[in-house]
Amino acid sequence: MRTPRRAHTLSALLILGSSATVSAQPTPAPAASPAQVVAPAVPPSAASAPPAAAAPAAVPEPAPTLPPPAESPRPASADAAATPEPASIAEAGVQRWSGAAYPEPYTRGLKHGSLWLTFHGLQWPQMPVFGAGSRFVIGLSGWGWVDTAYQKFGPWGNVAAVTEQSRIKYWKQQARFVARVTPTYAFESGLFLQGQAELVATADQTISRSDIGGADTDDLWLRIGKWNSWDLQAGRFEGWEIFHLGMGLDLNTFERRGAVGIGEAPYNIQFYGVSDNQYRASGAAGNLAFHYYPLPYLRVEMLGSAGTVSAGGTIGPMYATRPVAILDFGWLKLKAGTEYQKVVGQNVTDRSDVTSKGIGGAVQFIVNPHLELGLNAAQGTVWSIDSTGKVDAKGSLTRTSFGGFANVSNGHPRHTLIFGIGSIFTRNVDQNDAIVPGVVDNFWHYQGFAAAQYVMLNQFYIKLVGGYSRGHWSTFDSRSFDDEMYSVRLRFSFYF
Repeated sequence: MRTPRRAHTLSALLILGSSATVSAQPTPAPAASPAQVVAPAVPPSAASAPPAAAAPAAVPEPAPTLPPPAESPRPASADAAATPEPASIAEAGVQRWSGAAYPEPYTRGLKHGSLWLTFHGLQWPQMPVFGAGSRFVIGLSGWGWVDTAYQKFGPWGNVAAVTEQSRIKYWKQQARFVARVTPTYAFESGLFLQGQAELVATADQTISRSDIGGADTDDLWLRIGKWNSWDLQAGRFEGWEIFHLGMGLDLNTFERRGAVGIGEAPYNIQFYGVSDNQYRASGAAGNLAFHYYPLPYLRVEMLGSAGTVSAGGTIGPMYATRPVAILDFGWLKLKAGTEYQKVVGQNVTDRSDVTSKGIGGAVQFIVNPHLELGLNAAQGTVWSIDSTGKVDAKGSLTRTSFGGFANVSNGHPRHTLIFGIGSIFTRNVDQNDAIVPGVVDNFWHYQGFAAAQYVMLNQFYIKLVGGYSRGHWSTFDSRSFDDEMYSVRLRFSFYF
């Protein structure tokens, strides 16, 4: 009696690694070819994992003791190997993958550094066919972090109500965990179909969810394309990064907000990095993007957005476009882009119209394995029309941001220690002088940091960040005030 094929499948499922995919393929599969699988959310060690053990060969059926009746001749195939199961039955296997799903045709950055954790427009996760035919793979990966931070605000100025309200200090612990599922159907020709969903859990329950990312889902998209050639992507996802801030000012942290206390909340200043349409929209909006890879070192994204959002106090239909190009030679990376966004009033009688546009670029250098640095600059404008059809002078402004970062690594392959510094300066000036001479509002905001990071087992990161920020507000009614923020933050993060 032969061993059931189901037993072979269960044996293969016991081959586990630190990150995995489940691969389904029609039976029969070659006994010496285990199923292909995926890598962690961040590239693991360069060392390849040992190959999974081959499934045991099927036990042949014993020969019958008596010949079959003469009127029922035995088919010749009965003496051969076991008859294959129907193609609709699939076997699943799990094993560690080397990290090829996260490509690096040119160096992305210092290993475990902030640029290395960025994919610079590359198609990832990349799961092509490693032979003839096609395959279906479900990739499982993700990451999580826990921050413990201390912040202190020190405001001053001629607006007592604002400064007293913002004179605060506190300890905060924030945490965020993302579980990622990526099914991929790849063909021998290089064509592929792929989807991705990222489910989010957050830890700080005392604040608005928007302060630590907002949604219960990050990525939720589908795409079709050809590896290293082109793809069309639709759904919820981020546009390509232009501004790179380094090892501090991490997304979804209080540190990134800078010197904006409770009293300054109405005057909040965010840096501008061609970023109005870079991040995932918070409203009922989504993206459609075409990515083109004409050369190994040249990548282009044509991104469009549409939906209903809130912008500049206006809630209504939005449409936007954001083309970005990346020229990547490994040691040198040049990034540039522009964007245009329009939001109009939702009610048919509402004449609100908020138009935002901007342009910016970045240059980044990598001297592997010890140094990486970059410079960023961008400028954008906002032109706002209120619900009555009149120009909103306060809501119409020019935004300018510039800054840079530098990271230094000891270059050790197993005990990586990285130090980083960075800063960014942002200024917002309203466009009142285009209507009535004289500036109404003039805000500026500086943010700086220093960081140290140690990596254990290639996947567990320990990072300490110290930050300083100062904001200055001169308002339309001659009010003037400043605020300073000092912070320290310890982050534990894990990528799988």
